[in-house]
Amino acid sequence: MERALLEQRSRRELLDYIVSSGSRAREKIAEAERLLSLVKSKVEGNPRLKELLGRATESLWIPDPPLPGSAEEVGRKLEEYEKHLDALLGKLKALSLAVEVLERVLPEVDRLRGELEHWAQVMKDVSPPLHSELSRFLARLSRVLQGLPSLEVEKGAEVLRDLLEKGEQLEARARAEYNKTVGLLLSEVSSVRELLGKALSVSYPHDRFELEEGVKRLSEIEKQLQELKKAPAPFSPPRVHAELARIRALASQRLSEAVKPSEAAVMEAYSRLAAGSEHRLYLLHELVESISRRSGTPLEETLTTLYELSRKGLIKPLVKVS
Repeated sequence: MERALLEQRSRRELLDYIVSSGSRAREKIAEAERLLSLVKSKVEGNPRLKELLGRATESLWIPDPPLPGSAEEVGRKLEEYEKHLDALLGKLKALSLAVEVLERVLPEVDRLRGELEHWAQVMKDVSPPLHSELSRFLARLSRVLQGLPSLEVEKGAEVLRDLLEKGEQLEARARAEYNKTVGLLLSEVSSVRELLGKALSVSYPHDRFELEEGVKRLSEIEKQLQELKKAPAPFSPPRVHAELARIRALASQRLSEAVKPSEAAVMEAYSRLAAGSEHRLYLLHELVESISRRSGTPLEETLTTLYELSRKGLIKPLVKVS
């Protein structure tokens, strides 16, 4: 009697397990079908994803549930089937997350690659070391994109996300270096223009033609630099520096012919200081010491020369008395 009761309870427990396991299996099948359908629809609808993940999605399938003869075998088979479904769900969830990452990152990578290719051209003469770094990064990015189909999906998504972050940092560095270079050249233009203005103010009429041509050329350079500032493009900073140096030398020569050599040296030092100091305030002794160092003129002579140049209207040091 007791044995019959035990067998009866055992059968009820087995039946309960079969019902419970079947219910869980049904829920897992539904979840697996949802994830598999989601992943396949995204991959099939995106040529880039299909190229990378087509084989991976084709290899995934949901097996039919086991239908053996005896109740005991049903329980055992259902347990094995649940384990298989658990493993499949794990793969599908990881694949779904990776597809979401790739779906978001791939367009960003394509955009970034185009921008970095542009910056590599722009920085060729602006910063050869940064140009080389950009070229190496682009070569590495191409190798990774070509090798993506052979990587595990999750690993590929992780690698691309890391490259995207590093590429954006590299782009920011290139942009900052470019803007710095153009900004320094525009400051140099301002310095040369001021020197030209002084040279014109003391030159004789028959000496003004070359200086006026220098003013025209300087305006052309400034216009070019302003356009480059708005829309970064390849250019040669050394050539611009050379042209500015030529115009500066012309202005300095005309000044030296009209004023004493010591006055010309002090005036040029003052012009450079004024162009780079952004109108900051100096104490008198600071101004004299700075120009003395830049021009190689003794302190007393520097102070006297600054007075003479200011009196002639060749420089405009503004004084604030407090």
